[in-house]
Amino acid sequence: MKLRVVFFLILSFILLSNVARSQWPVLPNGRFLNPSDITIPYNHIDFSGELLNFINGKLWQFSLVGGVSLFRGRHELSFEIPFVRSEYSGIENLSGIGDIAVRWKILTYESKLRVRTLASSALYLEVSIPTGNEFNGHGTGVPLLIPGFILAYRPVQQIAIFPHIRYIHSIGNASFDWGGGISGGFSGDPDETAQKVRALQTEIFFNVEFNEAWIGIAPGYSYEFNGKEGTLNIRPELGKLFAESLALKLSGSFYVAGRRRLLNWTMFSVNYFFK
Repeated sequence: MKLRVVFFLILSFILLSNVARSQWPVLPNGRFLNPSDITIPYNHIDFSGELLNFINGKLWQFSLVGGVSLFRGRHELSFEIPFVRSEYSGIENLSGIGDIAVRWKILTYESKLRVRTLASSALYLEVSIPTGNEFNGHGTGVPLLIPGFILAYRPVQQIAIFPHIRYIHSIGNASFDWGGGISGGFSGDPDETAQKVRALQTEIFFNVEFNEAWIGIAPGYSYEFNGKEGTLNIRPELGKLFAESLALKLSGSFYVAGRRRLLNWTMFSVNYFFK
């Protein structure tokens, strides 16, 4: 964990060493595209790698995501296909496909004034399809419905605030032990931990933009209704735009309060977008 903190600090210093006004690419509809603004629909292909450390093991996940902007740029349809490597104590280390996710996002509001105002908002529905093998810890074994809502507020041009709320609802008993945060833990026996998931997640992402890059911090809170458990976490994020069509992002999550089985989470992504 100390190495990750040092890496974030060094990269932050490099990005902040020459602060200047951001110049973001312009989409055909006239919008500025900043990959940190998740309210805006756009065409993109992403590759991400994630490491999730649990109390009883770890999970590696590599995902390919494709999204397409529809209906004059007000809607976005995206798919996520994950490949998972599980390394839990007491069971064999195995690899395989995870649960495929499908998301439909709608830009519900957009202001012509981008400064000192509510810039935009978006509503989405994500469906997680149980394609992963739950006995290997690669999936939930049941579909998940995840509706969410995002706002984008800009007090000044180079600062953005993104409040985000979403609800996780399983159709049936999920084969993992929900522990708050972005995921649950897996005990090695789905029958022991099978339960319905009813959880609410909130996060406020504070974002500063400069030199076609951004740095942000996001405090978040998760509450699981069945277990009546809450978890507080902090998620830093760093990103940089290259050649007007490629962005690199490093993020993670560190848990600071509450009962948790997911100790920490680290993620990097390569985001390619096109007009």
